[in-house]
Amino acid sequence: MRPRTKNSLGQNPNKQYDGDEQLQMTLAACLNRIYKTVSREGLSKETATDIAGDIRMVRERFAISNKSAVLLAAILERNGCCNGIDEEDLAMYIGCTNIEFISFHEGIKELCSINAIAVSNHHGRNRCYCMTREAIMAIESDGEFVPRKITNLNSDELFSQFRFEVAAVRRGDIDNDIFLENIENLINGNPQLEFCRKVKDSGLMESFPATERRFIYYLCHRYVSNSDQSVEIETLMNLTGYMDDDAKLKRFISLEKTAMQAGGMVVFGIENGFVDNGSLSLSDEVKSTFFNEVELAAEPEKKHRDLVCCETIKAKDLFFNRHETEQIGRLDSLLADDNFKGVQARLEEMGMRKGFNAILWGAPGTGKTACVYELARKTGRDIFCIDMSKLKSKWVGDSEKAVKGAFQIYKDMVRTNAKAPIMLFNEADAIFSKRFENISDSVDQMMNAIQNIILQEMENIEGILIATTNLVGNLDPAFERRFIFKIKFEKPEVEVRSRIWKSMVSGLSEEDADRLAGAYDFAGGNIENISRKSTIDYVLTGERPSYESLVKYCQEESLGDKRQMTHIGY
Repeated sequence: MRPRTKNSLGQNPNKQYDGDEQLQMTLAACLNRIYKTVSREGLSKETATDIAGDIRMVRERFAISNKSAVLLAAILERNGCCNGIDEEDLAMYIGCTNIEFISFHEGIKELCSINAIAVSNHHGRNRCYCMTREAIMAIESDGEFVPRKITNLNSDELFSQFRFEVAAVRRGDIDNDIFLENIENLINGNPQLEFCRKVKDSGLMESFPATERRFIYYLCHRYVSNSDQSVEIETLMNLTGYMDDDAKLKRFISLEKTAMQAGGMVVFGIENGFVDNGSLSLSDEVKSTFFNEVELAAEPEKKHRDLVCCETIKAKDLFFNRHETEQIGRLDSLLADDNFKGVQARLEEMGMRKGFNAILWGAPGTGKTACVYELARKTGRDIFCIDMSKLKSKWVGDSEKAVKGAFQIYKDMVRTNAKAPIMLFNEADAIFSKRFENISDSVDQMMNAIQNIILQEMENIEGILIATTNLVGNLDPAFERRFIFKIKFEKPEVEVRSRIWKSMVSGLSEEDADRLAGAYDFAGGNIENISRKSTIDYVLTGERPSYESLVKYCQEESLGDKRQMTHIGY
């Protein structure tokens, strides 16, 4: 033991307190006597004998070893310092060399494991220690120490501890290394939880670099606690290690060469339908498998500029032939919320895909798009409209990212909205056409890539995708297989055309409606055009359209409809 005149904690060992402290047997008094004795004389057999009663009381109250009780006294004394006390000062307090202090590391670990002390943030390589709030409360109340529970937790308690550790590292109470150590102690200590088992089974703790593990745990925390789908990379960089090359790590992330990206656990985030290289997100695979036992924070319903709210859709009288009406009625029944959820649950039980893909095809103007909007209005579902002309980019690769982004946005809508919206590909002839076999240029390659992405997403969709198209003769067989509902829209029969005429033209007699329906083989869209013309004339002239004027409009409409329709069935 080296001679000491003034100990390293700045205390004068010759100065004595004059009160009746020696008569007190409180926990605080015992810790104080331990500290004063050891700091003055060092730790030896003689001093240990002198303070044996004090050590025993601290040991029993905290359920710790003798060495841990001696260390606890010094850590308590320095608790008010900004960084706590480091191991070098603890060695000087005990009266040993730094090498000899290695034998006290078990005591430090014991105090950390019961949450009596915490590792505070430190500068350089020396760790500093301070008392936890739970330990201070036990000393203040002179009661039993009740450690913070870190084992046998349920899922909510586990992520509550995650939040505790995140708050500690943000405050600077602990450093990034201790943050990682504490999180993984929680995971190792709770093997009964599915999340912890998934983490261990993934090989994350054995195969991934420390900084990438911190990133993943932080993403998990934000996903569970805040419903955040992605986190900015700059925020995550606050969790890098002491020896990390931040610039190199950022470059590897941008090139998707990190272990967390190569291992399929982390992907780039999505912003406004596009891949956001400035943020990271847990992969869909992680989101769908790691959190089955976890109650996620409620997400606000996802809104988007291309989302048509069902409340804004005006009711519209639609008339179809009998065969179409039956099929539309079946689809309408499926989209009713109770039926939809029940069918999905049953499909999931049977190990089948939960999503529904439908295609409405047929001649122009037969009401395909109007039918989708009316279905959405009646079933209370919003419509997420996909405009492929907006998603296609002149930059190779950007279109594919945009399409992936659109499906990611839709997935978020399905997850967060009370009712799954309808994803609508309107007039999607080119998108669902046969893929190019002999690729001649980058445009063909891009179209094939987009189609392959859509095929994969249709396979995994959990909501409702509806496509409308005029011609299906060029439909790729891979797309055809993925549409569970295929509804062909024929031009309306005479009786149906008459009803459309009556609904479209105000004041038209039933006789005139029948005559027009029999004379002109129009689709509903053609009749709507004529109705709009007659309405404009009425506004300009104040005269109701006569039968003769309607015939004139029909003849004009016929001139623009000389196309020969080719009906192609399945």
